[in-house]
Amino acid sequence: MVKGMKLALVLLVVAGLAGVVVPVYSQEKTEQQIVASVSGEVLSVDLVKSEVVVKQLKDAVTSTYENTAFVVALETKIQKGDANLKLSDLKAGDKVTVKYTSDVLGKQKIESISVEVKEAVSVK
Repeated sequence: MVKGMKLALVLLVVAGLAGVVVPVYSQEKTEQQIVASVSGEVLSVDLVKSEVVVKQLKDAVTSTYENTAFVVALETKIQKGDANLKLSDLKAGDKVTVKYTSDVLGKQKIESISVEVKEAVSVK
């Protein structure tokens, strides 16, 4: 009877440790994701789908472009200089840089969208 209780106690301790180690290992895997970026021009913004389509230069030699659609989450940071923007503030023609990560299945998570600030031209 005592041996059975000791065995049950040991099994509970081992199971408890496994429950702590597995989530920590999983968390380390997600932190190793590489952040990629795309720079280009906003072609369209769809507020219903929470989507922005960016036209980027694919090949400078042949002057070919590629359109990429990004689904923007609520927590995605959209900034222009020091100002925080909403998705509805983006418009066609804006020059942007989109930073994102991709999971093993290729699903993108948009981290941030930075809108290029046009510098004022001084007139002499």
